[in-house]
Amino acid sequence: MESIVLIGFMGAGKTTIGQSLANKLKMPHLDLDTVLIEKIGRSIPDYFEKYGEAAFREQETQLLKELSKNTAVLSTGGGIVVGPENRSLLKSFQQVIYLHATPEELLKRIAEDTENQRPLAIERSSKEIITLFESRKNFYEECAKMTIDTTNRSPEEIINEILQQLKE
Repeated sequence: MESIVLIGFMGAGKTTIGQSLANKLKMPHLDLDTVLIEKIGRSIPDYFEKYGEAAFREQETQLLKELSKNTAVLSTGGGIVVGPENRSLLKSFQQVIYLHATPEELLKRIAEDTENQRPLAIERSSKEIITLFESRKNFYEECAKMTIDTTNRSPEEIINEILQQLKE
């Protein structure tokens, strides 16, 4: 089976769904943010603070190129679609799944997720986060071969829908 790439805004469920989907399909799961943290040797907020978003996006692009050679379920960072080169790379994958949720649902999940520090959400108002989501939405849609709405749905429901659509 070819790689499956999960894209979507922060809080959409990419990591949670990616882990479970990989289990079901008996494929490795690679979380780009986790691999990137290992590669750069510091947390994403620290890297953002020290080097800025542009440098982070360059690291992200290099990693996406490297991981495109693997067969795995890839959970990407929410901003992966920002760069044109990344969008081009994403389109080269057979299965790119956009995990979509309403802005209200995303805000709720981001607020409830105390484990993950999200540098682009810290100290931003809800309105600013929604504006960021709106600025990326078309990019997610452009890259996706499949869109799954995750709003008010359990991981099991989402995974079952993905598996059903992959069979079609």
